[in-house]
Amino acid sequence: MAAVLQHWREAATLILVAKSDKLVPNATSGGGALHLEGVNAEPSQYNYKMLMLKRSTKSKFMPNMYVFPGGIAEDADFSAEWLDLYRKFGESESGELLRQLTAVGPGPPMFSRTRSPEFEQIPSELAFRICAIRETFEESGVLIARSIEDKSGLNPDFPKKPICGQCLPLKSPVTEEWRARVDKNPDEFINMCRTLEVIPDVWALSEWANWLTPLTLSNKAAPRRYDTAFFICVVDHIPDAMQDNNETVHLQWVAPDTVLSEFTRAGGGLAPPQVYEICRLLHFPKLGDLNRFAWERASTHRVKEYFPVVVGCEDGVMAVYPGDELYPDKPDREGERPVRTIECSVADLPEKFPVMNRMIVGGEQYWVSTSAGDGHVIPDFQHEVMTSKPSRSKL
Repeated sequence: MAAVLQHWREAATLILVAKSDKLVPNATSGGGALHLEGVNAEPSQYNYKMLMLKRSTKSKFMPNMYVFPGGIAEDADFSAEWLDLYRKFGESESGELLRQLTAVGPGPPMFSRTRSPEFEQIPSELAFRICAIRETFEESGVLIARSIEDKSGLNPDFPKKPICGQCLPLKSPVTEEWRARVDKNPDEFINMCRTLEVIPDVWALSEWANWLTPLTLSNKAAPRRYDTAFFICVVDHIPDAMQDNNETVHLQWVAPDTVLSEFTRAGGGLAPPQVYEICRLLHFPKLGDLNRFAWERASTHRVKEYFPVVVGCEDGVMAVYPGDELYPDKPDREGERPVRTIECSVADLPEKFPVMNRMIVGGEQYWVSTSAGDGHVIPDFQHEVMTSKPSRSKL
């Protein structure tokens, strides 16, 4: 299979952000409110919202957690048939535009590793974008695609100038029929695109992050591990959306400061990668600034793999990330070595090891970061919706 390894599967997720003309509290589309207690009635200072989905209690991975849309990659995402479809877009144009996806150089292992010959005919950068778009469609009904005739934004300035994604409007009966078919069989996604004469708008997705599920505190493999590419896509309006009532049970468009304040107040609901990436978004109250940053960063840097490594100290444990001075040169992704321990208290960590990109658990749980790498912004853990103490950002 294209995306199955011995210790984990590969996946893709999409941070879908949409312009919101009115700075208002949480806006729900379709499936009810984000069930975090104490809804904040204050207007958001952010002029955009992001799509968040609540996973079912029956989900085998992160049940009851709020996530960005996404899921595991399938063989169909790596099918060479996609090249035939993109050639209909214009062979010379599509060839040049697809080459832009890999123009910056090789990415982390999930992008650069060697696959079996039948899955090497299209670049992984294309396949994982198709996966993110397909999963977003399955889980929310939002289809990031453009007509086979639509080359808007893909002009000589591309990829220097940011573009917005195209959300293809589909009538509800058509949407639901294809969603059901694609959900049962990922091969149906390319059949849908052929039938509707559209192509996934892969050019509107910028690389944003890459997270590999960590080992457990005992250094044993978690039951399910994923190497996940995070992409970000900006659209110029909030499209109609509806959760699938299967994998996802609630859907909401929500501003980054709102979801974090409600998460903090409710005491749970977001996995660490979502917290980390939303805290990056807090640097950008304006959608245009976010789109420009994501676009320019992706045009000069590939993402870095974020594999949390557990380190024990005298009165707590921490998960360290790339850029932290405690992060190993060769991290143990398979759990073959014991957990590292250091002779230091939680209170003394900042002074003894001041170059930080870590989550600390010891009496309380908090994040701290002074380093990002790969041209990215440091998460804003000091934002008012996250801060409980000076220099500490409580989860």
